[in-house]
Amino acid sequence: MITLKKTALTTALLAMVASAPALAYQKGDFIARAGWAKVVPSSDESDTFNGSALRGTNSKVKVSNADSLGLTFAYMLTDNVGVGLLGAYPFKHDIKGKSGALRGSGKLLDTKQLPPTLTLQWHFNPGYHLHPYIGAGVNYTYFFDQNTNGALKGTSMDLNNSWGLAGEAGIDYTFWNDYLVSAQVWYIDIDTKAKSSSSAIGDATVDIDPWVFMLGVGKKF
Repeated sequence: MITLKKTALTTALLAMVASAPALAYQKGDFIARAGWAKVVPSSDESDTFNGSALRGTNSKVKVSNADSLGLTFAYMLTDNVGVGLLGAYPFKHDIKGKSGALRGSGKLLDTKQLPPTLTLQWHFNPGYHLHPYIGAGVNYTYFFDQNTNGALKGTSMDLNNSWGLAGEAGIDYTFWNDYLVSAQVWYIDIDTKAKSSSSAIGDATVDIDPWVFMLGVGKKF
């Protein structure tokens, strides 16, 4: 009788283990995602430009939203801790006059940027299908291919590259054969120095500090 009870108990425990939800991600997993990404500046203006023609006019600019192909990758160091990387096809922003002598001047400059962001992530692993996580890390934004327009036509303006902190949150839903759909959001500290070749325009710090949103599909390997 005792043997039968032990056998029944063992069978029940094995059944519980077999029916328990597997972890969505585990140590050693590599996750790749791709999809639509949108950069939305939360602080989209500059300091006042300090050139001779603009001094005292409170002339500022603002930065437009931008859309592109986003790419993200993660590698699981443990079942709960991972390293994430945000990449993208270059985002293109228009920079327009916002106030002072630059108000109503239209597009003054367009630029492209790449925002690689490295984060350390905490994965909650509640079960096989739904998989939320948060992370924090550092961003490096590379600005390139600036083209001046309108009132700045004939001059050049360079934007310094930027280092800043970043935070993120995301959620994946895994389904057949380790494919997944995902939603992610980052807040990134991006500030750049705009340097004009014209002393009449001068220099200013441009705060972007964007929210970055991404909807995508991916796969766990």
